[in-house]
Amino acid sequence: GMLLQLRELYLSGNTINGTMPIELGMLSQLSFLYLSNNAIHGTVPKELGMLSQLQHLYLNDNNLDGVLPIEVGNLNSLTKLDLSRNNLNSSLIHLGNSTSYSYLNASHNALTSFPFGEGWKNLETFDLSNNEIHQDISIDLAGLASIKELFLSRNYFYGSIPNEISSLIHMEILHLDFNNLTGIIPDDILSLVRLRELKLSHSRQEVQCFKGAGGCDVDVIDYTGGSICCYGDNDEKICSTETGIEIENNNFCLTPGLRGTIPAGFANTPYLQVLDLSNNFLT
Repeated sequence: GMLLQLRELYLSGNTINGTMPIELGMLSQLSFLYLSNNAIHGTVPKELGMLSQLQHLYLNDNNLDGVLPIEVGNLNSLTKLDLSRNNLNSSLIHLGNSTSYSYLNASHNALTSFPFGEGWKNLETFDLSNNEIHQDISIDLAGLASIKELFLSRNYFYGSIPNEISSLIHMEILHLDFNNLTGIIPDDILSLVRLRELKLSHSRQEVQCFKGAGGCDVDVIDYTGGSICCYGDNDEKICSTETGIEIENNNFCLTPGLRGTIPAGFANTPYLQVLDLSNNFLT
């Protein structure tokens, strides 16, 4: 018979291959499902969305691909979700606005975008590192009211670090390194007094030139100074402050990166252990 009373299923660290059986959706009492570190391939079955009691779902370190079904994203009891080190692509657009998440890890996949849920007020650890996300860094971070650890390294996040980051008063680890950030390091970041690690390195990018008549916010002949944004081959937005802009042969040539002076107030972050600002244009 079926294991209808099964509440916890731990199968991590084996050599299980094949696809995830849709029959898992019949384990109606299941609260913890751990299938990490196996050789499972294929897509995540929508039948997992029937597990209304599910609190922990660990599918990391497999060969899963495709997108996460909306039925799984709408599970209201789910507090910990680990999808890292798979081949998930496109966007995890179906994670919804559930207030239950406390841990969410989708690192080391092939995601190209990621909508931040407005209701993730209990999320403490959020890891999107090592993906292919082209997205503005000034997305609404204010909704992550409880965040302690935010890992966005090694993506294509662009834009300036928003002043609203100062509202994330519980932040302890913030990794934004190896992205396409521009602008200055806002003084507001110094109000994060619990900060232990801050990585903003490697936003210094190569010169990219754009024809002035197309692909940029303004034509070369109309440019009178200030920041501009242009659009790359994959429609990624590339911005630069005035100090990183040159005009050559009627083309805008941008050298994006973090610029300006290093904020003087890091002495006010008494718990800081790691500070990496290397490979930028800082003075």
